Amino acid sequence: MCQHCGDWFVRIAALVSVQRLAPGSATALSLIVMCRTIPELLVAPLGGILADTFDRKTLMVKLDILAAVSVFSFIYALKSSNVLLLYAATVVRSTISASYMPITMSIVPMLVSNPEDLKRASTLNGMVWSGMLVVGGVLAGGVSARFGLEACYYIDIVTYLISALIMSRVTGDYLVESTTIKNNNDQDTAATAVSKKTSFTLRSFFYMNAELIQYIWTCEFVLLILLKATGCLIFGSADVLNVTLSHIEGDESSTSRQMGRIYSCAGIGCMIGPVLANLTIVHGDKPRTLQLATLFGLVFMFSGWLGVARNISSFTAICAFTAVRAIGSSTIWLFSTLLLQNLTSSKFLGRVLGLDFCLGRVSETSIAFLAGRLEDNGRSNSEIAYLSSGIAGFMFVFWCTYHHMGYGAARSKFNKEEQVPINGFELNALI
Repeated sequence: MCQHCGDWFVRIAALVSVQRLAPGSATALSLIVMCRTIPELLVAPLGGILADTFDRKTLMVKLDILAAVSVFSFIYALKSSNVLLLYAATVVRSTISASYMPITMSIVPMLVSNPEDLKRASTLNGMVWSGMLVVGGVLAGGVSARFGLEACYYIDIVTYLISALIMSRVTGDYLVESTTIKNNNDQDTAATAVSKKTSFTLRSFFYMNAELIQYIWTCEFVLLILLKATGCLIFGSADVLNVTLSHIEGDESSTSRQMGRIYSCAGIGCMIGPVLANLTIVHGDKPRTLQLATLFGLVFMFSGWLGVARNISSFTAICAFTAVRAIGSSTIWLFSTLLLQNLTSSKFLGRVLGLDFCLGRVSETSIAFLAGRLEDNGRSNSEIAYLSSGIAGFMFVFWCTYHHMGYGAARSKFNKEEQVPINGFELNALI
């Protein structure tokens, strides 16, 4: 909750800061998105390797503290009115966040092992993210309008420190290799594994990447690593459009409030999506239902962008259809991660999630930059929204075909079977 709230404060404050330092430039807005996402796509795989090498809890605490210190660079950039320094500050903070993401996602199955409970835990995490988007969107817009943009950055610093304090009080051993071995009652080997894991060299970096490639090549759900990237490709233009759609010429305070409302509506949609999927489609011990939920997510994304495109002149309608689009994006984001948590071996989970996150950022960066360039070249917000809707429609057809043909999590080997007696006979029913 602390981290997600701080993230949204910085996200909105950074976008408004760019609007102040480089007014009227959609390319500048797309560049701030790229500065946030490019480091993530480069560093996330390293974060996955760290997660599979060192104690995950310890890494989270250290990165929280480091991130808190890095936020001061935003304040300095704002005081010096230097947009290049703002880009640099974004790169530094995003680098730390990218390392953090695969670590925090891969520790969840170590805390919660039962498939149904893992579904609940992941849903709760998604709801917290969404709730902080609702609250963070409104508060960040209000705080920046009333107290200035610097206040948003100070709040982010405080939330990181609180997060580090809370995580430091979590007990247990979260070194994946030693935990696995201890579960097999081999204490001596576990101690040896710990000593080996404390030394991390360039050679081990390349070895672990080669090991990851071999694992991905032989697993039967390789394309699911692209599922989150699909969602990012569809919603990646949102940041650029949200700024221009909420912009009120000559009134930064009203612009901040409008932007906060859009992001809050997105947060409401993100809260609804996972809950709706869990109530209607998803069963934690049947991965095929997780994959099916992402298809419905694509339908909502298509409908949301289409609604924005057709109602571009109504801010109320834009907010409403943003919520619809967010139902889909949160569903894809949550269940694509949960799919990999269910199907991937614990030994490789950090690296797989790091790669998954990295590919998502590649998609988001590409489409955000394209949206900025299209807008600067005279394309309307409506045309860009239609483009995003078209991508969603195409991806829906692709993943529907993939699911219908029984690939990925739809394979029978990944789903529990029940023996259903009918008139004295037993039928093998795949649920």
